[in-house]
Amino acid sequence: MMFGKAVFLGLTMAASPLAIGAGFATSPNAAVTAASSIVAPDRVLSEEQAAMRDALVAGGDALAPLARVYEVHDFQPIWDDGKSEALLASLWGAGDHGLPVARYRVERLAGMAAEGTDARIAREIAFSRAFLRYARDVNSGLLEPRSADRDIVVSPKRPDPVALLEGLADTPDAADYIAALAPGHKDYENLLAEKKRLEALIAAGGWGEAVANGPTLRQGDTGPRVTQMRTRLGAMDGVDYGTEPTFDLALADAVKAFQLRHGLNDDGVAGPKTIEALNATPTDRLKQVLVNLERQRWLNYDRGDRHIYVNQADFTVQLIDHGKVTLHSRVVIGKNRHRTQEFNDEMTHMVVNPTWHVPRSIATEEMLPKLQRNPNALGGSMQVMTRSGTRINPALVDFNQFNASNFPFIVKQLPGGGNALGRVKFMFPNKFSIYLHDTPTKSLFAKDTRAYSHGCVRVQKPFELAELLLAPQSDDPAATFRRHLDSGSERYVNLETPVPVYLTYQSAWVDGFGVPQYRADIYGRDGRVFDALSKAGVTLAAVEG
Repeated sequence: MMFGKAVFLGLTMAASPLAIGAGFATSPNAAVTAASSIVAPDRVLSEEQAAMRDALVAGGDALAPLARVYEVHDFQPIWDDGKSEALLASLWGAGDHGLPVARYRVERLAGMAAEGTDARIAREIAFSRAFLRYARDVNSGLLEPRSADRDIVVSPKRPDPVALLEGLADTPDAADYIAALAPGHKDYENLLAEKKRLEALIAAGGWGEAVANGPTLRQGDTGPRVTQMRTRLGAMDGVDYGTEPTFDLALADAVKAFQLRHGLNDDGVAGPKTIEALNATPTDRLKQVLVNLERQRWLNYDRGDRHIYVNQADFTVQLIDHGKVTLHSRVVIGKNRHRTQEFNDEMTHMVVNPTWHVPRSIATEEMLPKLQRNPNALGGSMQVMTRSGTRINPALVDFNQFNASNFPFIVKQLPGGGNALGRVKFMFPNKFSIYLHDTPTKSLFAKDTRAYSHGCVRVQKPFELAELLLAPQSDDPAATFRRHLDSGSERYVNLETPVPVYLTYQSAWVDGFGVPQYRADIYGRDGRVFDALSKAGVTLAAVEG
């Protein structure tokens, strides 16, 4: 046993950055089970096989997944020349996925000797550990999402290390096996292509001079800033827009097209948001792509034949049926101080003609000051009640004796057209009390930046969404929904099949026409994720090299 321990201890000191134990889902007793099973002398092993067994046993929890696989293979080596070359090639190419090559210690792996028992065992274990680390990263993400931003409450589905290594051991084509670990979703593949395009742009010098700050530019304006805009748009579009200093109709059309692919209202007017988007550099966009590649890895699993996809950065919601968009609607999300979290859940029911149970934070921070100035300020649809449910007359209460900590009442708003939730809300019960709902404040949907709520997602087309959700369980979903609506009373309507809901924050993607789309980082969330990626070793190779 001493020989095996010596091999393991030497490997640990040399290769601690490749430690695999953390981050993989293994049962607490996995190492004990593996160790007890492989210690039993139930088969005849060669001296080198026994040394491999002993090294894995000495590794404890950190090497438990490896031990379980190598036992099945009688502690014979897995990493033949073909598999080794395939892994090294994949690790050298980790940067193509926006992953940090240095994390996998590729140079050290490539230089490891294969002569002598100690060296062969050390090399075998090092290759397996590097493979498991890379497989985890490329398949489900480099980061633990919430460590980058507390509002990203997403739990990637981490691959089972035993299944990964067993599959690698059994495959006749290691290169294809390793390549297939990355997300196969078209959004991921398109972002990889966009990454290459941006890296080439950066190497070629980018888009040239930025547009100088100044007043909003409109059709008919003249001056050097118009020329700057022509030149920069031309570099982005691959079109010669000339150098004329006058903002004409052709330039307005080019600005409109630019606005559409950046989520801005296409009015052809170059205001502050349009100029800010125009002045973003290819390096800025590359950072967004790297962040959104990581987001795609967090979502690398079957999202369901039918699912709802809220893109906070785009202020939109889509209902997806078998890969096709059956509803696309604008939404309003949380203002910056009430940011909408990123998380996934299942929609189970809708509430037609909902009552609004006012959150305590809103009741004490926004409504209490109004009640202190005027006890009747909330109007007739709002009811002030004791916590036991007894309605009170606010005109008989001195609200000045209360503050946010001792306010003893609850507030709710009765169903109706003026209800803050509108006429329908869509429920996926969660600890954040976030849901989708209608709203009486329709004017906000006309804005290009739509962050005005307390965290919930207001939907511009709530009736259409309700009818589509009811379609699988009703012969006439429109009539069914209208019947509930016309009742005027609160109705709970269960969905026979719950629908997965993804509240994500995709700020960069390539649309179905092959056009790159970018959105502003309204919550600063992309910046925080990129900082975390940088700390983990991700670099902008095209910039630095």
